[in-house]
Amino acid sequence: MAFTHGTLENEILNAVWTMEENGINTKSVSVSEVLSQINNNGNVRAYTTVKTVMDRLVDKKLLKRHKIGKKFCYKSVESREEMAATAINKLAGQYFNNDVRSLMRALEKQCTITKA
Repeated sequence: MAFTHGTLENEILNAVWTMEENGINTKSVSVSEVLSQINNNGNVRAYTTVKTVMDRLVDKKLLKRHKIGKKFCYKSVESREEMAATAINKLAGQYFNNDVRSLMRALEKQCTITKA
């Protein structure tokens, strides 16, 4: 599973997760619904662009796709929390010898630096 995403991929994943968390189409979301959510956040994206990126997220195994009638609908493979936990563990493994506490200390230090 890929852990690096482009800006639009992140926007799409966050839109899907938000709709799932809010109980909006908990089974699946359409490209149009995701497009509406993204465009409501001040970004203007084309339907075809969002559809292409959502299909790439399917290829990356971050979204599942199925057909309902004539349109494709999508669902996240993992929740926001599950994906975050996996990413945190991978980051801890890469840079902190699998010690999540060391990662936490580094994050706390970074928060202190950015506050100053």
